[in-house]
Formats: sequence, C-alpha cells, structure tokens
Amino acid sequence: MSLYDQIATEGLRLPSEMGIFGRNNQNTLSFEYLHNQLKNTKDFEVVSFEEETVESDNPALKKQFALNIVYKNNAYEVHLYVVESSVLNLDNYARINHIDPNDWELAKNESFYLESSMYFSTHILESFHLQLKVLTALVPNPTVLVDFMPARLLSGQWAKVASKLITPPSPHYIYTIHGVYDEIDGEKTYWLHTHGLHRCGTVELEMIDIKNGVNELNGLLDAMVSKFIYEPAPENEPFNMGFIGYDLNFVWMRWEDVVTNYPAAIPGGLQERTPEEGNYGPSGVVYLHENNEIYPPDVLTEDLRENPIYFIKNEETERMSALAYEQYHSFKKAFQQQFGQENWRFLMKLGLPIDEGDGNEHLWFDVTAIDEDDTLQVTLLNQPYQIEKYNQNDVLTLPLKHLTDWVIYAPEKSFTPDSIYELFA
Repeated sequence: MSLYDQIATEGLRLPSEMGIFGRNNQNTLSFEYLHNQLKNTKDFEVVSFEEETVESDNPALKKQFALNIVYKNNAYEVHLYVVESSVLNLDNYARINHIDPNDWELAKNESFYLESSMYFSTHILESFHLQLKVLTALVPNPTVLVDFMPARLLSGQWAKVASKLITPPSPHYIYTIHGVYDEIDGEKTYWLHTHGLHRCGTVELEMIDIKNGVNELNGLLDAMVSKFIYEPAPENEPFNMGFIGYDLNFVWMRWEDVVTNYPAAIPGGLQERTPEEGNYGPSGVVYLHENNEIYPPDVLTEDLRENPIYFIKNEETERMSALAYEQYHSFKKAFQQQFGQENWRFLMKLGLPIDEGDGNEHLWFDVTAIDEDDTLQVTLLNQPYQIEKYNQNDVLTLPLKHLTDWVIYAPEKSFTPDSIYELFA
C-alpha cells in the first residue's frame, strides 16, 4: 500500500516535533524539575511520566522522557528530549511572529532546549494547542519555540499567551507556504508548496510552473490549506473552494504522476526532487477542475484579482469567533486608549443573518464607538450579497453577539486576536 493510500485509509501522519528554549539557563530540565512542573498543570491530565534510557548515538541528546496524558477525552503520548542547543542554528529558521530582541539573544545563549514529539489526533488544532500547553507547562517562561515541521520560529511570549487561552490558535500556525522561483528565458517561473501538513494526516499541497499571479495563487493556496486541515479532499476528486461569478473547483494529483509533464529543471521539477532522501513525501499538485477538464491554476489570475469569495469551514468560523470573543477585552482596551489617534483604525467582522435560508453573511465594519454594555456603533465597509436591507457605508448599531473576528490597524503594524499580546507586552 502506498503512503498516499495509507494517509487516506489509515490516517497515516508524521509526529509533530517542536522545541522550546528557556532563559538564563534557569531550567535544569531534570526529571525532578519536569515532574514538579507537571504536578502544577491543570490544562491536561498526567497519566504517567517516566525517564527513559537514551539509546541514540547522538551526543547532543542528553535525556529523554515519556509522558502520557489525557486532554479533552483523547489520550496522547508525548516524547520529550533534552538536547544541547549548539546543534541548532536558530538563524536558519524563519520567524512567523515578532520575537523580542532580548529574548532572541537569550535563546542563543541557552545551553539546552526541550524537544517534544507527539502524534496529532484527528482534532488537529486541538492537538497543536496541546503541544504548546505541554511545552509551556514544562518551560513556563520561554524565549522562542521552534516548530521543526514547517521550519519556523515562534515567539516565546506568543506561546505563553496562546497556551493559556481556551481557543486554539489559527490554522496558519500549523504550516508554511514556500515560494521558489527561477528565471528561465527571461521569465520567472514559480513553485508554491507547503510544509507542515504531513503531521495533519493529509498530503502537502503545491502549484508548479506558475508564470503569473503568484500573490493571488498564494492566497488561494492559503485558503485551500486551511480547508484541508479540517477536511482533506481525496485525490482526484473535485472540491469546491468558493466562487467568483462561477464555482471555484479544484483537484489534486500525486506529484509523481504529473511532474514529468513539466520541464525537469524548473523549480519543483524532477531534478529538484529526491524522495529517496525524504525531501519530497506525499504531495498533491493542485489544478483547476472545470467541465471534467483540468487546467493550471494560473489561468485564474485575472479573476482572482476581483476579490474571490473563499468558503471557510464552519469549524474555523466558530474557532475565529471564539478567539475574537476571548480576546475582545484587549480590543476594547486598545480602542479606549487609541481610538481617534492618527493612523489607528479598529475593524470588526460581524456575522449577520441572511435574507433567505439559514446562516450568516460575514461583513467587515469600522468601529466608531463601543457603549458601556458593549453595543457597537459601526460603519459597513463592503456591500452585502445576501442581505438586501444593508448597503456599503451604512451606519449601524449592532450587538457584540455577532462578532466573528477583528483587527486593529496601528501606525506601524496590525494586531489580530492572535497577535494582540504584542501591543500590551
């Protein structure tokens, strides 16, 4: 049975591997220290914690432990490793969010870091959130966190805040999209491909031989990956992503089956793939699917510039809304401190009932006032499709119960429910 078949039928996945760095070499990372940290946690139930004999011939690996826990009625086995920090060059990892410069320097001076390895359950974001909770329970004041799957660094401050929340972080923390290009005969050719999905029980996704519209296609692939985290599409079976005057249907095919259709030397071509070294595991090349025919996705470039509507899984809408509510106190605090200041803008996405059928249309509003009972004074920023009584630029009074998401635009950067911690750090 191929790896693709095992992913589809058996839920085959790679373990999620992440490491966390303390500060000032304060954490001994001994069995006694870690055991005491686990006794103090209330986020998950510890079933067992044992030190194991180190059997690896890697001299940097100093200790290893086995931790069995229960979280939201699911059992997990987490393997923990104390590793010499000198084996990692943190400069080789991309940063996904702001890392305090002092924390960055402290991380580089740590003698050891704690690495974790665990298999996600079918609840992907819940599992990712749990891994954060385990690591920050053991190293409660981290400087940086390394997510080895997409080869990225996360802020220790973010990890500390996110692990204490009830709501899991955004799917965007699970994966990254790499864009590689080469100039051939005066024309840039791009290859977009993901990293981090193999731990989620699905294939990685990619687009090959992209000649134009790379930014639009990156946005499309981003929306597609968020869907796959909740519900992967089977290979060779069309799936819908939204519409732009017509349905946006796609299909993915194994890279091994299609890569020979492309020049071998282009990015993502056969010359760049060395599956025998484990560099390119199961991955699906994405195509537009229309009238039982497939087309390269960059034929959509012009249409994608007309603000396509991508469907969002109900589970993701619920997660976004829950996080927006959980972090609303920070939005309100920032609004009270900064509203009216130059180049500060406060936006909310509110889900309002549609005219026909069940469901809501999610619309963006400028927030101009927040009453004491959290009633919102807002201005509608876009024209609704499914609510006839509202129009762009309408000034409305709406209750907070419609909240789906929010964003704050400050003079130098923006803040979301995932990143608002930076404003008050």
